[in-house]
Amino acid sequence: MLYLLLFMAGAIAWMISTVAAGGAAMLLIPILGLTMSAQSVAPVITVASLMANPSRTFVFWQHIYWPVIALLLPGSIIGAIAGAYAFTLVPAHYLQLILGLFLLSTLWQYRFGKRKRSFPMPRWAFFPLGVVVAFVSGLVGGAGPVMNPFFLNHGMEKEQLVATKAFNSLALQSTKLMSYLGLGAITWQMGLSGVAIGLGGIVGVFWARNHLQRIDNERFRQYTLYLMPIGGVLLIAKAAGSF
Repeated sequence: MLYLLLFMAGAIAWMISTVAAGGAAMLLIPILGLTMSAQSVAPVITVASLMANPSRTFVFWQHIYWPVIALLLPGSIIGAIAGAYAFTLVPAHYLQLILGLFLLSTLWQYRFGKRKRSFPMPRWAFFPLGVVVAFVSGLVGGAGPVMNPFFLNHGMEKEQLVATKAFNSLALQSTKLMSYLGLGAITWQMGLSGVAIGLGGIVGVFWARNHLQRIDNERFRQYTLYLMPIGGVLLIAKAAGSF
């Protein structure tokens, strides 16, 4: 029964995150927090993401924006290794609180959707962004929506944004999983839970594919901007429960 519930949770989370450019991990964090220990959440989400994201990469492959990947990917690999190591040493709730507040602030940054861009985002900045976001992801399990304001401010839209994030996430999650395994931070039970969620995630991606192709860029931006503060609230709630 638990694995069936995790499968359904994965399907819903990845369906929502596909049409809103990320956030599956943040949607799953409070659910997993109720069913397993806090130290299990990040490795389980990593396994699930590693299963679900290849399907999203495959579906939107032709939309990947390679100039950004060339900078984002190396930074993400470096950050993922450092974050997985810090996972065994550092309490994550302070970072969760900071990230939650940042995501909540996006409502004001974009004037509740009335502004198309809130700050300039040069291409070179994707390397340090990859390092920071991957480091945080290694600690708390996921930080995908944190990237969305930077992608939007760089001028990326819809399928291009989803595809580029999915490809980067595939490499990021692979690095995190190898790091967790090397540090002995993952068990077979965590792996099975991640597989159940990941299988659901694959279903969710294909459910969402047609809807994403039908909506226009403005509706996509609305989905993305609404999901970011929701993710912020979930992170703040998770962090508050850890103090």
